[in-house]
Amino acid sequence: MKSIICISIALCALICTPQSQAQESKLDVFDKTLLSIFLSNNLKVLCLISGTTHPMVKKMVEYHLRGSENNTESPTPDEIAKAAYTLFPCPFSPFRSELRPATAKDIEGVWLFPKSSQRLRHGPLSPAWKEQAITPISCEAIAYYPGGEQRVARIVGQMECPFSSAKDMDFTRINPIVATWSFNKSGRINVDRTDISDHIEEWEAYLVTTDFSFASYSFKKGDLLAYLRREPGNEYLAATYFRHLQRLP
Repeated sequence: MKSIICISIALCALICTPQSQAQESKLDVFDKTLLSIFLSNNLKVLCLISGTTHPMVKKMVEYHLRGSENNTESPTPDEIAKAAYTLFPCPFSPFRSELRPATAKDIEGVWLFPKSSQRLRHGPLSPAWKEQAITPISCEAIAYYPGGEQRVARIVGQMECPFSSAKDMDFTRINPIVATWSFNKSGRINVDRTDISDHIEEWEAYLVTTDFSFASYSFKKGDLLAYLRREPGNEYLAATYFRHLQRLP
């Protein structure tokens, strides 16, 4: 709760001051776009850390856009919004020194999204929590097998998590393969499914290289952090789902 309050205070410094509201009509397209998306999606799919100010956000977005393929002196609102969604997903930005983009070799194996981290799955105010309240996930195991086979097993309700080793996922391989994974040209994990028509699913994965903490959560060297960046209806790369994955032996 403390981290949520800090994020809200940081956003308030960005958009809630009387001065910023009075001057809104004088803001340029860049400022108006940032204010609009944060007003609509703060703590849903956009999260800031304590102390982040509007000038800091704008500078980071401008820097990100300068390094993009579509670098222009006058970015469009869509380009500005996409950059902001890329930089400031929930629960925290992956652009930090303790992380690096994961490779295919990094992610091969069987992973556990532990119950202790499930509260980070969506932004604190995401409407997805209401949708999943009916069948709450207590733990989730994801297997990225060599050759592209993917398996996912979810335990719902209050059941004890049964996954303690990679072999515990073997039972899922009895069924036909319906999901496969690969890396696409954007460096994201692309998941194809044969059981869902027109399926779109892309994850941005990062390897933890140095232990760090966020609020009361700890992330250890060798863990994976994954952000769901694309799905049907999501063209802005907003991260709607977060996974903290620990490798199972």
